[in-house]
Amino acid sequence: MNREKIDYKPLKMIDKVTITLSEFLGTAVLLFVACMGCVPNSQNELLPESAAIVSGLAVMITIFLFGHISGAHVNPLTSINAVIVGQISFKLLPFYLLAQLTGALSGYGMLKYVTPAYRLEYTEGNHGVCATVPHTDLTAAQALVAEIIFSLILSFANCSSWDPRNVDKADSMPLKFGFLVGTLIMAGGTYTGASMNPFKSFAPAAWNNDWERHWVYWVGPLTSAVAVPICYRMLVLKGKNCQIAIEDPLQ
Repeated sequence: MNREKIDYKPLKMIDKVTITLSEFLGTAVLLFVACMGCVPNSQNELLPESAAIVSGLAVMITIFLFGHISGAHVNPLTSINAVIVGQISFKLLPFYLLAQLTGALSGYGMLKYVTPAYRLEYTEGNHGVCATVPHTDLTAAQALVAEIIFSLILSFANCSSWDPRNVDKADSMPLKFGFLVGTLIMAGGTYTGASMNPFKSFAPAAWNNDWERHWVYWVGPLTSAVAVPICYRMLVLKGKNCQIAIEDPLQ
């Protein structure tokens, strides 16, 4: 791949702090709101579509609130996509990942704190609220392929949103990504939960100490996170980088 040189603008420490805080809060909001949609009511009832709809709306809210500050990646998959296509500098990646990991743990922890214990006790398979676990009828290989496909679609959408030809369509991005994520979760929720986000799966697993086939939610998304932007850059962008070749998302 003929990767052209990118001249990144230097960041001040206050800018790095701002970006890190934005990703921390964005991921915390995403986990808190999206996983709240998975909490059953007092009659232990939960609409099958609830998780998908609330997750899609949570993505819309998060991008609207924090997209102009840090890009509202709130997902290591998206941050890795951004580095490979030249949207952000590799030097920023550790700040994004640390903020997303701690934000996910904090957001889910806050949900457990504000939710009555008896509402958390009823969960399918006793895996914990918002836990992503492959359906028992799926083999590990089937679950992995499903998660790779879901993540592939999200990764392609990320790369497309940064494509120079879409630069004038940024205002509708929160809506587009909200519908995209909601649709994928509604379609794939009964298969793997359609996580597409390792940290979104890690937080419930860590808080509930349940690691059943958890590796699927790392290998699947991260495989697509690397493969898709490489192919997009080679085949669609012809080796060039995306429109914002700067280190600072605030610029």
